[in-house]
Amino acid sequence: MGPTLYQPVEDLETPALLVDIDAMERNIDEYATFADESDVSLRSHVKTHKNAELAALEDEMTDGGGICCQTLGEVETMARNGIDDIYLSYQVIGDRKLDRFCWLSQKVEKLATTVDSDATIDLLQDAAHDHETTADVILEIDVGLHRTGVGPGPAAVALAERVDEAANLEFDGILAYESHVKAEAETESEFDKLCWEAMELAQDVVEDIEAAGISVDEVKVGGTATSGYSGKHPVVTEINPGMYPFNDVGELELRPWEVSKDDCAATVVTTVISVPDDDRLVVDGGSKTFSLDKPQMPVPKNRDDIEYVNASEEHGWIDTSDSDESFAVGDRLEFIVPHVCTTINLHDLIIGIRNDRVEELWEVQARGKVR
Repeated sequence: MGPTLYQPVEDLETPALLVDIDAMERNIDEYATFADESDVSLRSHVKTHKNAELAALEDEMTDGGGICCQTLGEVETMARNGIDDIYLSYQVIGDRKLDRFCWLSQKVEKLATTVDSDATIDLLQDAAHDHETTADVILEIDVGLHRTGVGPGPAAVALAERVDEAANLEFDGILAYESHVKAEAETESEFDKLCWEAMELAQDVVEDIEAAGISVDEVKVGGTATSGYSGKHPVVTEINPGMYPFNDVGELELRPWEVSKDDCAATVVTTVISVPDDDRLVVDGGSKTFSLDKPQMPVPKNRDDIEYVNASEEHGWIDTSDSDESFAVGDRLEFIVPHVCTTINLHDLIIGIRNDRVEELWEVQARGKVR
């Protein structure tokens, strides 16, 4: 039997994915306050939790900033559940996907997507023409991540002009995702410096495009780690963080000056299933419970005398050699998740807790919707 409302956390079957609602709401409010003080919009990226109720909560708490999605499947899930201002921060490629995008664009109040080449622009124009609709378009600019996007300079202006000249496309602005800063910055001052430099590149692109007679109404930037720095630049109109309501071990290690364990709302509670040695135990949360796609391992939520050191599919190895406590089969241990986006994608349900009781049950509705 699954979890039920008002059930004590101590009675939940494990492993169970929990979200501390109070911590989550504090985190949302912190970013919303920053956005308001910086005069930018906050459009939350729902690829982290993939749930329409949480998306609606974020939208409400951020003064109707809308949401971001990373797949059409996520867009469909959100649109079918009443979300009507969506930005797809991804290129739509393939006839069937373009058909779906055009259909969705006529079902919600606003839906924009991303382009970064002649090909993506022309394919989108052809589909919008065939479906007798107009597609809102954001041009992705590569400001240092070197993943997707066109570099600053004449090529960016040429693509903006191509969108502007397309009969069924509407040029809305640019996306300048500065995630490369996370791999380069180690201190608060370095975050500030490198994010500002990336936004200066975005400013150059805006000036170049506007010099060509095209208005750049939106400049979308920022993830959870960088939004608080990039969002201070005057060129920015919108930040798009995703993990910020929950945080994780990655954020805890990346920005220890502003993220603490108390800010990490997403955890997994596990049960000790074996105590084979005095300095080692095993819990029922392994790589099918915690996503280990990044170097970080789960971190104990309320203690620092044990360490999660290894995992197989259903087993988590815990080193207890530094602990004075004796552990027994049936004990429960709670861990901050290493990477919240991919960990949530392993689960069917997010269990919202407050005061050690279940208060909300959120299905991971867009889990597996990678197309």
